[in-house]
Amino acid sequence: MKKLFTILFTVMGFHSFAQSQNDYSYSIGIKVLAIEEFPKLLNEVRTKIPYNTTAFDGVMLKIIDNQISYRIQVISGKTNDYTFTNECSTCETVTGSYKSFDVKLGFERSMVYTKLQPFYGFDLGFKRARFDGKSQDKNTNTFFYNAAIEKNGGSINSFLGLKYSIVPQLTISAEAGIDYIYTYDKEVKSSNANAVLSQNQFDRWQFTTKPLGLLSLQFNFGRD
Repeated sequence: MKKLFTILFTVMGFHSFAQSQNDYSYSIGIKVLAIEEFPKLLNEVRTKIPYNTTAFDGVMLKIIDNQISYRIQVISGKTNDYTFTNECSTCETVTGSYKSFDVKLGFERSMVYTKLQPFYGFDLGFKRARFDGKSQDKNTNTFFYNAAIEKNGGSINSFLGLKYSIVPQLTISAEAGIDYIYTYDKEVKSSNANAVLSQNQFDRWQFTTKPLGLLSLQFNFGRD
């Protein structure tokens, strides 16, 4: 009986390994969904973490070397009607369009060789973001100024995740993480007549949380 169980577990283990992403050399992924915190703008005030949902705005290429995968991601997103509170909780409401572009290069390491694989990793990235909108009094909706904000900088992303090979060529992956972001910010406030009211340029450090940093569908190909 013990020999029978040993044989069964051996076969199951081999079957699980054969069905995993580790059997392939490359993978192309599509970003399906993300729930994440955006970097702060102006003198933004947050009484709670505002999570934003984005979908189908990025791709990823992975080079797989057994348990380690080297990956590059390109994400270009746009959120209309992005709103935040500025200066104080009762001062200003700023509403507009938020656009972002990220390129990340990093690695992930699988902890086991089974169909369901926990993994961890790090990414280094380039970040560019732009916001165009207007500020109003939070109580009376009186117009204050137009806001144009640019952010350029880099990021370090640490993450943990799970991936599951539905079939050998198809894997679904979900990860959560934290972004550490350094940006050079340019903020321009102007009137409705396009007269510049103020202009600021400065360096900024932030970190943002991502309870679902990336839900992706990955297509595996190429065997040694």
